[in-house]
Parts: sequence; structure tokens; C-alpha cells
Amino acid sequence: MAEASMRHEFQVASRVESVPRSRHETAKVLCDWGLAGDVVDTACLIVTELVANVVRHAAVLSPTAGVCLTADADALTLTVSDTHPFKPRALPTAHDHGGRGLRIVSALVAEVRGSHDVVPDGASGGKRIVVRLPLAPLPV
Repeated sequence: MAEASMRHEFQVASRVESVPRSRHETAKVLCDWGLAGDVVDTACLIVTELVANVVRHAAVLSPTAGVCLTADADALTLTVSDTHPFKPRALPTAHDHGGRGLRIVSALVAEVRGSHDVVPDGASGGKRIVVRLPLAPLPV
């Protein structure tokens, strides 16, 4: 991957069929950038879970979800945004019919010693879920 920062943004409708589209676009862009396969796989799973959460929980007030991918020499940053004001949180226990998305994202991020946060977006009244995955090799 080049040392310069790279950025790609796209929007998808807050509909079920947008979930695989977001995963495929994320995979294509990250592969084109030359990122390692395990990073691409992790990033695709995270974007899939976050876009699915927008579809499931925010679509009523957010007709679209924004996805922004940025990479530099140190990290890959994944941002999924919507215009719904509710700030999501991982449920303490998995519910029978859902509630696992943010728990999955948290586990994936912890596994690679990354970080994630929910950031209010004052301009839209919604929020951005920002996930940062380190690209440098983990210490042994």
C-alpha cells in the first residue's frame, strides 16, 4: 500500500439489499488498495454489520447510510453514518432475535487492538460509527 492517505466514500439506501452491496464495494476498494486479505475480511464483516444495523434500526429516520473508507500507512478507518439520532450500544447479552451486531464489531476490533466509537454528527442530527483498525503488524 502506498504511504499516501487513500479515501473512498459511498452511500447506500437503508434497505436489506444494500448490505451485500456495501460489503462488495468495501472488498473491491480495499483489494484495489492492496490491503492484506485478513484486513479486508475483517473490514468487510464490520461494514456489513454496521450497515445492517442502519437498515434494521435507523431506516425509519435515515433513508441512506454513508460509508467512508480511509487508509494510511498506520490504519484503516471505517465510518458508517446515518441520520437517526439514537446512539446504539452493544446489548449486555445476545437476544434471541438479534443484538449481536455491535458485539461482533467490538470483538473484531479488540482482536486486532483497534478502536471504535459512536460520534454524534451535529450537521445531520445523526451519528457516525468510527472504527480504526491498525495496519502495522501486531507485536509478538
